[in-house]
Amino acid sequence: MIPNKEPFAVVVNKQNIADIHVVPVQLNHLAANQIRIRIEHFGLSANNVTYAVTGDSFGYWGFFPVSPLSVPDFATGFGIIPLWGFAQVIESNHTNIAVGQRFFGYLPMASEWVMDAQQVTHFGFIDKLASRVSNSPLYDSYQWCDADPYYDPQREIWQANFRPLFLTSFALAQYLASETVETASTILLTSASSKTAIGCAMLLQQLPQLDVVGLTSSHNVAFVEQLDCYDEVLEYGQVANMRYKTPVWILDFAGNKTLLQQLQEILDHLHYTTLFIGITDIQAQQSKPPGKLKGEMFFAPDHIKLLNKMWGRERFVLEYGQAWQQVANGLQGHFEYDEFVGTAALIERYQHIIQGNIEPTKLLLGRF
Repeated sequence: MIPNKEPFAVVVNKQNIADIHVVPVQLNHLAANQIRIRIEHFGLSANNVTYAVTGDSFGYWGFFPVSPLSVPDFATGFGIIPLWGFAQVIESNHTNIAVGQRFFGYLPMASEWVMDAQQVTHFGFIDKLASRVSNSPLYDSYQWCDADPYYDPQREIWQANFRPLFLTSFALAQYLASETVETASTILLTSASSKTAIGCAMLLQQLPQLDVVGLTSSHNVAFVEQLDCYDEVLEYGQVANMRYKTPVWILDFAGNKTLLQQLQEILDHLHYTTLFIGITDIQAQQSKPPGKLKGEMFFAPDHIKLLNKMWGRERFVLEYGQAWQQVANGLQGHFEYDEFVGTAALIERYQHIIQGNIEPTKLLLGRF
């Protein structure tokens, strides 16, 4: 049964992501194989803001287009930010999908949505909605909770916050392991308190040829040090004193161009490689210095696809699962939970993330 509460979506101005609104959604009757879902629990972090900042360049606005919105004022110039979380089927026009089934995956910042479920199996399905414009099959796949060997109903907050980010952590660690297998190297991770950086550092620290260095703000030094996943922790003000003799990899999760220019200038006498991964420093996007940076984008879905091709799906799932269990055990006791309800609470926390006012120790889990 469809609830009486009118469906809504939360939209942001693509040119000013702090401009955010709650608007009603008009969802059509279901066509063949379509399902209507209710978004239940979702994680919220700087990762979601990265989707907004890079929405045009990486196509994140295309997954959940604003076409179903019933308010013409938001038909252009606004977008729906993707979330990772859990949803329930509340209406089904697919013979192999029952009302009440729950799944995990890539969801819109909305109370309800319609999906076109294809390739339905015991494990999950693929959303092939005609209006959906995808940049990777990774984001189109959804997994039934009751068929997920790593699902724990008591740890949904961990899955919603860490699991999608850990895919990037895992792919990065595998890539660097292959690139440095015979070369002692130093790995510098900016925004070392971010979840993706932490997961990556925990995996990289096991590789004997690597020294793993975390760069973070002075406010977060104590937290990052207690994680015990970095061989060295430096605050940003100390980078001028860095002295390394081995080749250096800069893994940039912050997206602060001024910092990157400084790092590249300091390391200019060495062989270094920069990988651009995320944007946790939203304030730094407001005023960027001129000049080009050396480096390349690391688009995790492409690397995950390559690993699946090289290893096969079965080995990938096994390797990924074992790595996640190891990191999850290492993270125990380092985070506190912040569970919130409603759009007002969502918008408040979203604005705090943009302003850099969310403590890295917090895991956010929301519901509408």
